[in-house]
Amino acid sequence: MLEAGVPFSVVATIMGWSPSTTVRMSRRYGHIGQSAQRHAVNALKAAGVQEDGAQNWAQSQAGPLRQLAN
Repeated sequence: MLEAGVPFSVVATIMGWSPSTTVRMSRRYGHIGQSAQRHAVNALKAAGVQEDGAQNWAQSQAGPLRQLAN
């Protein structure tokens, strides 16, 4: 379900997990699969992130985002 894009909270409800169990299960099943990683990388590429990495891109966007927030 997670790989299909179902939010973790919905999966937890369907599975009947209590809040404390949800934390444990998120550690066990909340890993990022190959398709999710590929999708994330493609989204970064579409946003113009190059080889210098997502962290550098995010830091370069911090200034404009702060200006929008004010």
